[in-house]
Amino acid sequence: MKFLPLQKDLTADAAALEQEYQAAEDFTPAKLGGAHLFFKTGRKVYYLPYGAVTRCFRRVEMVNARMGCCNQGIPMESVVICGEGEQELAQIRLATERLSKALLEALGNRCENAEIGYVRAPDQETAVRYV
Repeated sequence: MKFLPLQKDLTADAAALEQEYQAAEDFTPAKLGGAHLFFKTGRKVYYLPYGAVTRCFRRVEMVNARMGCCNQGIPMESVVICGEGEQELAQIRLATERLSKALLEALGNRCENAEIGYVRAPDQETAVRYV
């Protein structure tokens, strides 16, 4: 497995990362190890130490999908990981709302310095973000 740091200035021993990844708590596709957050995309596994996480929140995006004869909006659950300066480092897509809430709770327990939850900007009237 190829381990890639989510930030360029991070380096870690591949053997130690492999061992930590195998013993990590599974939230498919994310895993929480002893010192690192892992998430898998394809054959690559990205990692980030818990100390680099400053904010985590849940994002639900409505995606239009063709269902039979009409279009319907399907909610896509994600957990967004932010680093220094509120920069989005990762958006981890999850299968269900229950899984994303469980991952946020587990990240809250492991990332002591991170703020958990979405904070609305003062000029933003709703939590809905239009892209």
